[in-house]
Amino acid sequence: MLGRGGRCRSVLLSVWMLVAAPVLAADLPVIRVSDGQFQGDNTRVDYFYDLFQRLIDETTPRYGPATISQVRDKFTQNRLLAELKTGRIDVSWTATSIERERESHPIRIPIDMGLIGQRVPVIRASDAAAFEAIRTVEDLKRFKACQGAQWPDFDISAASGLQQITGVHIDLLYAMLRAHRCDYFARGVGEVAAEALTYGGPDLRIFNGLIIAYPMPIYFFVAPGRHDLARRLEEGLQTLLANGELKRMLSTHPSTRGAFPLERFNDATVIQLPNPTLPPETPLSDPRLWLSVGRHDGGPS
Repeated sequence: MLGRGGRCRSVLLSVWMLVAAPVLAADLPVIRVSDGQFQGDNTRVDYFYDLFQRLIDETTPRYGPATISQVRDKFTQNRLLAELKTGRIDVSWTATSIERERESHPIRIPIDMGLIGQRVPVIRASDAAAFEAIRTVEDLKRFKACQGAQWPDFDISAASGLQQITGVHIDLLYAMLRAHRCDYFARGVGEVAAEALTYGGPDLRIFNGLIIAYPMPIYFFVAPGRHDLARRLEEGLQTLLANGELKRMLSTHPSTRGAFPLERFNDATVIQLPNPTLPPETPLSDPRLWLSVGRHDGGPS
């Protein structure tokens, strides 16, 4: 039983904890994250955000706790990269390119294991027969792609001579497809099923019989000068890669599990495109980092 002095100390300790707790929480480092395409119920964003949260949890024993602030503004990709370069955002996730790696710090572990570069076309359901006849790049050139104006995919497709009609945001590109301004919208196999819940309908079809493949990893990019955060993310990713959790999370997360099992694409026609924007440091030769879709030799090339 506590005496009078013990009760006083207990009350004082309780008061101190109530007063100090908000201060301690406020003192935690804040990490501002965004991919620039927040759209409310767009679950594609959730996999990358949840993976980032998992990495912070994984590395907390070594680096300490942090507060994650999700920036929910909707940016174009160029604006997002500008926000990252100036340090108004601490970390983002996006497809890599030579220019992007020059401006910000990449963590060169593809966080979707290369699935973003294994793309299936979303088409109008009425055009299915025309797409079933596609076998080569030359066949594909007859159709106009819906394409993001500031995406690395634009330069990749342009280098192979594909026709493209551009828009800025995903919702606009789906509207353009419906309006017959373009003929297909090529989406990563890990994102298309979740997008269909938001933008799909009986007039559109995910055409799994065709894969347009190119090496285009998505990385976490860190603002210049945030070397501590870069080390933290790389250590966390190496751990999740080594214990298999990265692939498990990719294959079970609600926003990416629609791609699995990948064997269901084995009968698809695969059209390989080179990526002239790919930095020479890209770790293409490390088989641990990549998943391959469809029947073609090896992994990314």
